[in-house]
Order: sequence, then structure tokens, then C-alpha cells
Amino acid sequence: MRVTPLLLAVPLAACAGRQAPPNAPAPTPAPAAVPSPARAAPETVTVRDPDAQREVVRLRMALFERSAQLAESQQRLEEATTEVVRAMARSRTLATRAEAASAMAEAEITLQQLRGSGQQAPEARLAEQALQSASTAFDAENYGGAVYLATQAKRAATAGRGRLAESAGVAGTSEVAFAVPVPLTTTGRANLRAAPGGGADVVATVPAGTPLTGYAYAQDWIRVTMADGRGAWVHHALVRGMEAGGP
Repeated sequence: MRVTPLLLAVPLAACAGRQAPPNAPAPTPAPAAVPSPARAAPETVTVRDPDAQREVVRLRMALFERSAQLAESQQRLEEATTEVVRAMARSRTLATRAEAASAMAEAEITLQQLRGSGQQAPEARLAEQALQSASTAFDAENYGGAVYLATQAKRAATAGRGRLAESAGVAGTSEVAFAVPVPLTTTGRANLRAAPGGGADVVATVPAGTPLTGYAYAQDWIRVTMADGRGAWVHHALVRGMEAGGP
């Protein structure tokens, strides 16, 4: 029974005396972790498409025009309502046949002068419609209505002649006329220029909220008149259209 401890002691002693050989290579160290390169922040590049910019301008001009047409339709409705009220009071305020005929003749002369200018004007269509309605009222012996409508026709034709006279000095510009005069207002301080372009002479500098009337546009610029009747050009980004029914 004493032999067993001795047999176990011999292998333990051999293991304890065993050493690594003198020429054994040193253990290879684990390779150091290589840091991953930092990611560069993405750079945003904005590319402006000239065709898209022109389309934006065209759509904005069309919006101005449609808003003006809607405002004009609402104005016509108000005028028609006023005419109904006038009709109810005809028994007290009747115009004579001679007065109606004279008013219609004056409107026709003014309209002929506008047509003879050789230029297209949206006011000519409005004047023709009002004059036709005046003729219908005259035939029905509604002389008060005929005078009223003939006055509206003359007013529209006169406005058209004035607008064409303002634009007579601007030659060589490829304009697109609005179907109807477009009421506009400035969104900030704006320079009104003598021609469509940032290098043109400044006609006036107006504050925000200045009312203008647009008649045509050439690329980014709108031809307008001011309240005092002077004509000028304004960049489309400096104005907004008046909402229908607004002030």
C-alpha cells in the first residue's frame, strides 16, 4: 500500500524539473488592432436646373393671372348685383334715350381708338362685352342700364389705351401679356426699374405693401404701373398676387 504514493511522486517531480529549451522562440504577440479610418461627412451639392427655374416662374405668373381673373369675376358679380338694385329704382332715376345713345357713342369711339393701336390689350375684350350689354339694354329701352354699361365700356377702353401708352417706350422685349390686369402688392422694399433687368435704372423704390398692377411679364420680370400711373418693371420674387375678395 506504500508503493502508490511513491509512484505518484515520481511523475510530479519530473514535471517540476522540466524546463523550456534554451533556443525556443518567444511567443508571437497578438497583432495590434488597426483603427478604422474615420468616415468623411457627406457633402450636399445643390444643382439648379435652369429649365425647372423657368417653369417655376411660368407657373407663378399663371397663378397671378388666374387670381386676377377670379377677382375680376367676383367684381362682375358685384356689379351685376348693383345693376339689379339700379333696375329696382328705375322708376325714380330714368335716363333718356339721348343720354344713353351719347354714352354708347363715346364708348364706341374710345374702343375704336384702342383697336386702332395695333396692339392686343385685355381691356379691349372687357370693353366690347360691356358695350354689347349696353346695346342690349338700349334695345330693351333700359336707358339707365345702357348708360351704366356704356360707362363701364369706356372706362375699360381708356385703361387699355393708358397701359399701351406706358409700354410704348419699351421696345425689343419679349413680353407675355396677362389676360387681365393683375393686382399685385410688394412683399418688401422693392426697386422698380425702367426695363426688365437688375442693371436697369431705378424708377422708384417702394416699401412693402405697395399696390401695383401687372400687365405683362418677360422671364423673371413683371411690367407694372404704380398708383400715380408711372410704368416700371419689378422682379417677380418681390411681389405677391392679391387674393380674390381681398383689399
